[in-house]
Amino acid sequence: MVVEQLFRTAAAVRSGKALHPRGAVVPATVVRHGLSPRTGVGWVDEPGEDRALVRLSRGAGLPPPLPDVLGLALRVTSPAGEPWDLLLASTGEGVLGRRLPQPRRWPGAFCSSVAAFTTPGGPLLVGAKERGGRWLLAVARPRGTWRPFAELVLHADPRTADDEPLTFEPVRHAVPGLGFSRRWRRVREPGYAGSREGRGQAGS
Repeated sequence: MVVEQLFRTAAAVRSGKALHPRGAVVPATVVRHGLSPRTGVGWVDEPGEDRALVRLSRGAGLPPPLPDVLGLALRVTSPAGEPWDLLLASTGEGVLGRRLPQPRRWPGAFCSSVAAFTTPGGPLLVGAKERGGRWLLAVARPRGTWRPFAELVLHADPRTADDEPLTFEPVRHAVPGLGFSRRWRRVREPGYAGSREGRGQAGS
């Protein structure tokens, strides 16, 4: 496929990820206070606490202070010890803006899943916002308001943290209840596959 080949080539040229080639990985905790009315997604609706890793990155790898499409990748360790991955990109917060990746600067950027997940209660987007050093996780219907359901607590300063060779796979490691439509899978999975193959060709 064309998408797979493009990502394969970009990853091979960069000897790393096709997009978001450099970042910072920090340990974190997701403190969930739950949500009502419920969404039908247990991880969102139920209170709890999860160990996590967060990778903050710049999509095109442009040097700061230039704006870039920012990325927040979240890996939660499930109760069974399995990884659950979410990928968010800098967007606007409004009904139209939340569906379009937009160049932004840290801190204070808003990030969303861009595409709505399929859930038992209907389409749902996931977002994250840094406010006063605190990260809030929220969900919204495509035309609804954002509803915070958790705090994301970072345990190190991303400005001084190192990167790690992690591969976040939100299609393979989906949070239960947050599904991808068949059309979105057809768009995203070839890109992930091409990037994996390109890094392999580059010896990384």
